[in-house]
Amino acid sequence: MRDATAVGIANDDSPKISANNVFKVSPYMVIPSRVGGFSLYLKQDDNFVLYAEKGVLFTEEHTKRLTMLDVKHLYVKAADYAFYTSYLQDNIMEVLEDEAIPLTERARAWNDATVAIAKSAFDRSLPSPVDKRQFKRIKSLISNSLKFLTRDDALRELSRFIREGESLYRHGIAVMVLTIVTLATFMKDEHDTLVAVGLGAMLHDIGKLELPQNIFINKYETLNREGKDLVKSHPALGVGYCSSLPLPQETLQCILFHHEREDGTGYPSGSTGNFLPPYVKVLAMCNLYDNLVTGKYGRKKTPFEALTHIRSMRSAFDQEMLKRLISVLARADIA
Repeated sequence: MRDATAVGIANDDSPKISANNVFKVSPYMVIPSRVGGFSLYLKQDDNFVLYAEKGVLFTEEHTKRLTMLDVKHLYVKAADYAFYTSYLQDNIMEVLEDEAIPLTERARAWNDATVAIAKSAFDRSLPSPVDKRQFKRIKSLISNSLKFLTRDDALRELSRFIREGESLYRHGIAVMVLTIVTLATFMKDEHDTLVAVGLGAMLHDIGKLELPQNIFINKYETLNREGKDLVKSHPALGVGYCSSLPLPQETLQCILFHHEREDGTGYPSGSTGNFLPPYVKVLAMCNLYDNLVTGKYGRKKTPFEALTHIRSMRSAFDQEMLKRLISVLARADIA
């Protein structure tokens, strides 16, 4: 680890960098006392010049210099994308909770961190060959979610969700990826609805933060009646948690109904399929599928085992939607 005490434009003897081989990052991502596993560049005219080398410890002098120069963007080599996104995910809480950073920049940081988690889930969940247009759609939906989240109160709630329930948040993003790709097989032109559903999928378990976490350690079947009733309350608690935010109706429906079942055996309302929107039906399946393959209910199941389990619950899920999910997981090539 090297401490960059002399802040300035570093000498860079490497070949010239093409604009096609870099991506923009916010100067607010230069967090003092943090080390970046990537080099940072400034743009001068049409050239990219080295500002901070890979492995340098960022200091207050770095941030002061960037402010003095009125730098709007820094640049990172595309080859270092994985290092940058890892750094961003490790430090996202510090960015979101720093009210000295402009709201738009904090929202942008959330967007970039969420896109990186979604890309990881996309690559892990869906077989090759994967249609790249599918991930472009997901990336666009995440970006469009910002219109509902670029508020101090929204970012505060997101911060708490990520801080206290990081595994729930990552699970929500994985469920969002599967849900959106499945829905896109028959409603790909309904962009606004997909944005709202994607946001609902990401936040569907947020109500669990309002409950004692020890009740989620044991299997649901082993809980007493009081414990089961508490677990069943988390969808309604999630809607209450988000009540102050300007969320679309579809988002709130996803949060409230993600444990409902086609045959009325779900909760909290016991609604049957006739009363559930198609996007809720898909979300409910994708939620169960991800929980099964990640070992939420015991041993991690293979994708085949998870789908076999869901198929065995024939009356619980819409069979047409299940066929679409199976098709997506089997081929991942639906445009």
